[in-house]
Amino acid sequence: MTQIALRIHVGTLAGARQGVPLLIDKLLAHQARATFLLCLGPDRSGRAFGQAMAMARHCGWKTPLRGTLIPAGEIGKKAADSLSQIEARGFEAGISAWNRVRWEKEAETASNDAIAADLERAMAAFASLFGHPPRIFGAPDWQAHRHQLRLLQRRGFVLGTDCRGSYPFLPVWQGEPLPCPQLPTTLPPLEELMRSGCSSEEAVKRLLEMTRDLDIPQVFSLRAEHEGLGYSASLEALWQGWQQQGHRLVALGDLLAGLDLRLLPHGEIRWGELPHRNGSLCLQGRDFLA
Repeated sequence: MTQIALRIHVGTLAGARQGVPLLIDKLLAHQARATFLLCLGPDRSGRAFGQAMAMARHCGWKTPLRGTLIPAGEIGKKAADSLSQIEARGFEAGISAWNRVRWEKEAETASNDAIAADLERAMAAFASLFGHPPRIFGAPDWQAHRHQLRLLQRRGFVLGTDCRGSYPFLPVWQGEPLPCPQLPTTLPPLEELMRSGCSSEEAVKRLLEMTRDLDIPQVFSLRAEHEGLGYSASLEALWQGWQQQGHRLVALGDLLAGLDLRLLPHGEIRWGELPHRNGSLCLQGRDFLA
């Protein structure tokens, strides 16, 4: 039986208020676990207008205007009631960037000070909401930063999920070992397969074909805004298919608990591109000194 960890990114107020409660109910119905990665700072979706317009059909007309014509309220404060249900109902919570839009635009070139400030604000907001510090970090849109990877270990995080790859590893960035384990996203998101021309039903079928004979742990990423609000029926069909294949749907922490960290390979993280995605993102490279 293979574990498939569900990595759920929550990057907008609509995703936090509407997508999170919907996903929690559906996960409980499937007896599945998951990790929610929360952006708790301002929802400035309107400053990434093209992306926001694509989300508008699922999130409503306000999302493309937040941070421009509509003030950018703090997601953690405005959606505290729904977000607090994550841990209260047995799921795992971690953080993503404080200011998602700025992080996604600037992570590749941001200063160490800017990254540290964003991480500290996200950590403080999480502690205020849940009563304890976060232990899991997931870079939005897999836009990692070298200093962020350094800070994960220094700030007590147990894992990062910041890149796309094939298997768990200990990251190395340009020759610098960074000891906080990485659980990369290993399976293509539904959203990405649909950009390639698949219908949502075809995307589910392709994913089930990929996982039919898998016998190593996997990480599947989804967004509360896209799959959670827009394609929840397809998502449930995928979960049901995985369970019928004998896989267990777990949280990232569950997957980590089953690993012997002493045996993890050291692997490079590098910038690169993937088909059907705009721009660059962080990828797992070759094993270091393999």
